[in-house]
Amino acid sequence: MTGWGQSGPLAERAGHDLDYIALSGALALVTDPDGRPRPPLNLLGDFAGGSLYLVAGVLAALLHARQTGEGQVVDAAIVDGAASLTAMHHSMVAADPCSSPSTFDGSTPFYRVYRTADDRWLAVGALEPQFFGQLVRGLGVADRSEVAEQYDRQRWPAMQELFEQTIAEQTLATWEERFAGTDACVAPVRDAAEAPTDTHLAARRTYLPAGNGWQPAPAPRLSATPGELPAPAPRIGQHTEEIVIELGADPAALRARGAIG
Repeated sequence: MTGWGQSGPLAERAGHDLDYIALSGALALVTDPDGRPRPPLNLLGDFAGGSLYLVAGVLAALLHARQTGEGQVVDAAIVDGAASLTAMHHSMVAADPCSSPSTFDGSTPFYRVYRTADDRWLAVGALEPQFFGQLVRGLGVADRSEVAEQYDRQRWPAMQELFEQTIAEQTLATWEERFAGTDACVAPVRDAAEAPTDTHLAARRTYLPAGNGWQPAPAPRLSATPGELPAPAPRIGQHTEEIVIELGADPAALRARGAIG
């Protein structure tokens, strides 16, 4: 796996996740309200466009090798994978040059995140009419003119303001209770400390105890060959003594000289 790929003018150049998703066109799809592209950590490039595409390529090559006895080079470039992830948005623009990815970038009032009364966040993803109907009923605004026509873009600024004001009146826990058991496509935004103990994720064991914390369970789940939870990441220097011994040196002597801690 490489960033720029094994061919092309940038093949030998240095780069990082942000550079690859910027050039691929993927970063431009993730913006702040003022239009500034927002780096989505290194989830979109390194992991989604990089390692997952590498795994898919290796598995495909293994199947080919098993069937034909021939191996091949898997050229898994992060810039290629990130570009591949934008396929749906390119197809939308090809079908309608005036379209934009605004449905998914937070510009749509019924597909964005709202602040609650206790300064938490509620994610709303009620795209389809049947889900939108449950959303506005749960919010108690079904009779308001701002929500009369879901896909009337002229109403969207007023609809967003209505949703912002309404959701800000109650705590996140209140909205969770209000929407429990519905198909309003509403979910609380969990942070890293909360996610492992969320009711649904705990029931599925999506996170598993590891050391003093949690680790995501292997995914996807395989019925016949389930994955095993890897060991927690080692501390810096945790295996220094083992490595020194393996190399045939004396840890005590090196420690006395200050060569190792």
